[in-house]
Amino acid sequence: MVGIGNDLHRLEENNPLIIGGIEIESDLGCVAHSDGDVLIHSLIDAILGASGMGDIGEWFPDNDPKYKGCNSCDLLIEVLKEIDKKNFKIQNIDAIIILQKPKLSKYKNSIKENIADLCKIPYEKVNIKAKTGENIGIIGDSLAIEALCIVEIK
Repeated sequence: MVGIGNDLHRLEENNPLIIGGIEIESDLGCVAHSDGDVLIHSLIDAILGASGMGDIGEWFPDNDPKYKGCNSCDLLIEVLKEIDKKNFKIQNIDAIIILQKPKLSKYKNSIKENIADLCKIPYEKVNIKAKTGENIGIIGDSLAIEALCIVEIK
């Protein structure tokens, strides 16, 4: 089974930029109810979609005070426990992060390692791509960050 996830957050100064559980050095960070980790959010949505278990907003509503400022990796771990109960296993993950700046090349391996560790799958089964907005639109103008993720589970 395959699921797709997507997340988009505004960027502003004086906020942390966390991608895949890794803090990224940046002047801009996500405006969000939680830590704003777009990659983890899109991964959660992809896993929930592949397993037929709804979406991230149903599981972790952004108007629930208990998720205010939460670590998105903790939310992922909760979802992974639920799919484990259903005997689902992640086969592979393919993700795209779209961000004008900073460049993510020096962070991609750390992000990949962290996601593989969290999901308890081999490093080789996680693929992380980084793209820019080509100076077009809200992403190109550094006003937002987006992530897309596809997950296969069995």
